[in-house]
Amino acid sequence: MDKKTAVLLLVVFIDLVGFGVVIPILPLLIQGIGGGVLMVGIIISIFSLFQFLFSPILGRLSDKYGRKPVLIISSFINALSYLFLFLSQHIWIIFLARILAGIGSANISVAQAYIADVSKSHERTKKFGLIGAAFGLGFIVGPFLGGAISERFSISAVFLAPAILSFTNTVLISIILKESNLALQKHIKIEFINLKITKEVMRPKNISFLFLLFFFVNFALSLIIGVFSLLGQARFGWNEAQNGYYFGLIGISSFLTQSYLIRLLLKRFDETQLIRLGLIVFAIAIFLMGTSQYIWLTLMVGLLSPFGVSLLMVNTQSLISLESKPEEQGIVMGAAQSVAALGRVFGPLIGGAIAQVSLSTPFVVSSIVTFFILFFGHNYLKFMQNGRKS
Repeated sequence: MDKKTAVLLLVVFIDLVGFGVVIPILPLLIQGIGGGVLMVGIIISIFSLFQFLFSPILGRLSDKYGRKPVLIISSFINALSYLFLFLSQHIWIIFLARILAGIGSANISVAQAYIADVSKSHERTKKFGLIGAAFGLGFIVGPFLGGAISERFSISAVFLAPAILSFTNTVLISIILKESNLALQKHIKIEFINLKITKEVMRPKNISFLFLLFFFVNFALSLIIGVFSLLGQARFGWNEAQNGYYFGLIGISSFLTQSYLIRLLLKRFDETQLIRLGLIVFAIAIFLMGTSQYIWLTLMVGLLSPFGVSLLMVNTQSLISLESKPEEQGIVMGAAQSVAALGRVFGPLIGGAIAQVSLSTPFVVSSIVTFFILFFGHNYLKFMQNGRKS
């Protein structure tokens, strides 16, 4: 592995440690200060809304000014968001913190553009898999760290750790990471929403389908992301630490899939075949996760569901990158992350609303949506598979 990739993976890892700390504990924190399940969905959605708005902007800024300065500023914003969560537990402060976190976390598109800058086309899927592995490793350490801190100290103390790590990340990027964008486009304009650019990006048939697929996959996943901690607490009596440890188990499966299994599977199958497999596995696993009354089965599907998600995320993003022009990686990957974030805006809102009927309902609906994607996307995936072979 080259030095540039190694440093960027460290950056992504530290980012995801912070994310992994927050996700299992934030729903319980909101509920603990008087917010209901719908409020959990709203606060998770506000994060995704600002990620949606700023993903193409950060991608475009990195095309114009370089990947490094955008990564530095966004990491600093992430640090501030965790610091606000640490300092106050009022609902309005949590809203502000998650808005900042949404802006800072929009840097995923920049990290992907960086990888595209320093990778040859035939290496890109594997390197996106390595980014996914760093995600998975961060999602192992984060929940375990959050669980241990909440058990030993308090819920608010949990957020100090990612604040420190994100400040450290800012320093590491400033000192170590080298600029990868050697063809800066100083002439381009930076706009919040430019429908003309979005329409141009999505003009190719393959790209428009992949964007639609990416939207629905993220929508299906986000239907349940804010509800599971509440389900674990209600069904099995799990506290913050136990929910953190369960999410750590999910992180282990994600890490193993993205660092090892995907590379092995790519030797035998192409990206479109792995996307089909991911849809089937995720749909079955998420249904069982929501309806299981047994801890052993819940633990088992906790290993299975991230396998399906990893296959979907890595291969879809890789195909989007491969179908894009080299000079447009920043804006295309930014638009892709924006589409994904839009799915994560609607998912938690709808998930929080239907969870008021039953905490199992978002899981069942997520499974149905995933089977819907598989059914209606089959012909498009086949078309793309034939195109990759020709």
